[in-house]
Amino acid sequence: MSPVTTSIVRILTAPGHKRRDFDAVGLVVAILLLGTPAVAVAAEWQSTREIAAAAEEFLRERVGPSASNTTVEAGVLDPRHLLAQCSIPIDAFLRRGTRVSARTIVGVRCEGEKPWKVYVPVNVIVMDTVFVAARTLPRGHLLTAADLVREERDVTRLVSGYVSSKEQLVGQRLKSQLLAGRILTPKLLQADMAIRRGQSVTLVVSRGDISIQMGGKALVDGAIGQRIRVENSNSGRVVEGIVRSREHVEVLLPTRSQIFHAKPKVSPQVADMRSSNNDR
Repeated sequence: MSPVTTSIVRILTAPGHKRRDFDAVGLVVAILLLGTPAVAVAAEWQSTREIAAAAEEFLRERVGPSASNTTVEAGVLDPRHLLAQCSIPIDAFLRRGTRVSARTIVGVRCEGEKPWKVYVPVNVIVMDTVFVAARTLPRGHLLTAADLVREERDVTRLVSGYVSSKEQLVGQRLKSQLLAGRILTPKLLQADMAIRRGQSVTLVVSRGDISIQMGGKALVDGAIGQRIRVENSNSGRVVEGIVRSREHVEVLLPTRSQIFHAKPKVSPQVADMRSSNNDR
């Protein structure tokens, strides 16, 4: 009697054997009768590594050019999750409405002779340049270049975005206390008001090499680079301008098309008069 047969007999005759023992024996008997190695049985199932690789490649393509700074890694699939070997190349997809995020669920399916579908969790890590606080900063602090440290961080979970330009941060005021090492995000910042409502300002009007200055009054608060409404102190006319400093506002001049119509509008009555005059 062969060792395998002896083992089968021992299982069947052992006291307290359970249903799963018969299942195991049935599999062994089938292998013996068919004369098929165990590795051939495993080949009937789709490799979990192939499924994971398909999900990763699909998401990597969706990320696009930024993939050089992006790591895409599928979660570990349960090896007991047996799916039939697909007769055609497997296909990955995203469910409708799904957005790529730090943890994205990617579907992988087989549309061959034995179709199946499975969902794979995929972790996405995007690295980018950010600025962090060099030290703990108090609420209301006006940021300077010395307050900022440039670092490479994982920005995948920064839902509110981040700022990667030092020029955009310097001169901003903190809405709340910022701990050392924390990433500067837009929601933590507010623009410093360079001009306050009611403040006397200098209005600057420029056209080519010609520049004219006149007195004015700010009608709203404004930060550097922000458009605000101002009043000309001489004429009382309200115009719009861009805050250039804590004292100067550059008045926005209307374009030529705003001053002159390309095709002057003519009323029907005038058109009729012109037509009748030409007929005479």
